[in-house]
Amino acid sequence: MNIALQNKKIEIHYFFNDEQQHFMDAVIRNKCEHELLEIIKRVGVILDLEIDLESYAFKEGGLREWFKIKVKNKTFTILETIIIGVLINVISNKLTTDNELVEYQKEYYRQQIQKYPEVNPEETARIISHDLKVRKHKSNYFTNLRTYNKIKKIETSVLSEDNSPIETYTINKPEFDNFILPSDNLPVVKDEEAVIEIVSPIIKPQKGKSYKWKGIYNGAIIDFYMKDAKFKSDISNNKISFKNGTYIDCVLEINQKINEVGEKYNSSYSVLIVNSSDDGEVTVITEQGKSYKKKKIEFNRQTSINWGVEE
Repeated sequence: MNIALQNKKIEIHYFFNDEQQHFMDAVIRNKCEHELLEIIKRVGVILDLEIDLESYAFKEGGLREWFKIKVKNKTFTILETIIIGVLINVISNKLTTDNELVEYQKEYYRQQIQKYPEVNPEETARIISHDLKVRKHKSNYFTNLRTYNKIKKIETSVLSEDNSPIETYTINKPEFDNFILPSDNLPVVKDEEAVIEIVSPIIKPQKGKSYKWKGIYNGAIIDFYMKDAKFKSDISNNKISFKNGTYIDCVLEINQKINEVGEKYNSSYSVLIVNSSDDGEVTVITEQGKSYKKKKIEFNRQTSINWGVEE
């Protein structure tokens, strides 16, 4: 992106089905503006920059909204240009199915923007676009627009000082789904060495109903499903001594989601396999636990062989 140094404005241009109308539902507009401001604020947090934002009056021709960017407490005048380039790409890039941005990548660009601001806006935006909060706020923004029948497309532009467009991205309404998260679910996390202190077991639930157990995991009380049928059967048949306060070493599956502001949280827990249990007097190593660990060792050995790694 070749942007002159004086370019410090973004224009969001809403196009309506009826071009003679230049008004927009106030609730939809306020919701959209909120999500845009959250994206801009989040970019500032990621890059460790304090960004001032000035909003200009709407202009006709559909409906145009202008934002002017100013980076506070920095001597580099080029920073505003870089942030404009980053923001215009972040807003206009489709969501991808790539993995979530890892922390060291964010830290790298944070350091680059501080010590040497002539970075590539498109590449920086590509990395920042993987941030969960950025993704969620962008998804919220386009979800709001998708429900508004009057909108037919939007354009995001970088403006010069005389408000002439330097670079413009057009997003037609049929493309909005490409900017919306298909769900709030995140990849499942598996803790293969989880230790849970049992607070409240459900040994004999009613037929056809699934009840959650209660336990303490990493210092927090959790409700979880016990999906190790063999372990539950052994308890019911008194093959394993079990009581409140028993510890289990297990394979724990953690389902994660993101909330409305892009924060990650654990939505549910499931114990897939109990490797061992300890009631304070007796430790029992389960057969299913032995089998799981054996299969894992064999899988790791085979993977090492396939990759030519010596053991």
